[in-house]
Amino acid sequence: MKTLNLEIEQFLRSENVDFVHFVNISRLNKQQNRGLPYAILIGIAINSQFIKGVYENPYYIHSTTDEYAQTEELVGSITDKLANLLILKGFKAISQSDTGLIAENTFDFSTKTSILPHKTIAMLSGLGYIGKNNLFITSKYGAAQCLGSVVTNAPLTAYIHKIQSSKCGNCNICRNVCPQKALGVKNWNMNVSRDEMINVYKCTACLKCLVYCPKTQAYIFS
Repeated sequence: MKTLNLEIEQFLRSENVDFVHFVNISRLNKQQNRGLPYAILIGIAINSQFIKGVYENPYYIHSTTDEYAQTEELVGSITDKLANLLILKGFKAISQSDTGLIAENTFDFSTKTSILPHKTIAMLSGLGYIGKNNLFITSKYGAAQCLGSVVTNAPLTAYIHKIQSSKCGNCNICRNVCPQKALGVKNWNMNVSRDEMINVYKCTACLKCLVYCPKTQAYIFS
């Protein structure tokens, strides 16, 4: 239903979302998609000046009040609003924000995993690919965007897209700059698990793998 797609997109643009994609997730198992056929993927670019500042500051320490964390929180609040909007229209909708996942009890704190990561939906959107830094990379923003998603049974117009393979080639900058050596040696494909790509318990969210990525560099220095 293209009119509903348009209404949703207009609402999200009014919330200053940088991109919106409607994704068919019916191919996923029911544990992941909860029996809901569609997902709405949103993204907000992280401020390029903030990213440049992290790049230029070797002593940057991630905090819950910095711009990266605030952007993640903003994305979550927007997906909560969107889910509520769809529910008021009589559809089933689940916001995959931190608040939503905790309420649904679908986030495992011991393994730091959710049953349907935003990056899985992003891969199904055809918008980008997973880099060696285990981050979703787009042509416009590199790895410098925060993702959010809502899964729903609303009658959306959504397509099945071809999944993009990694375009990192021989580049290993992210692996080389990681101070904790948290990144693995495998390149992403559908059969590679997150734990084969990154040790999340070693990761300190220093953002070096994000800001040093050449695709992110193209965004912040363009």
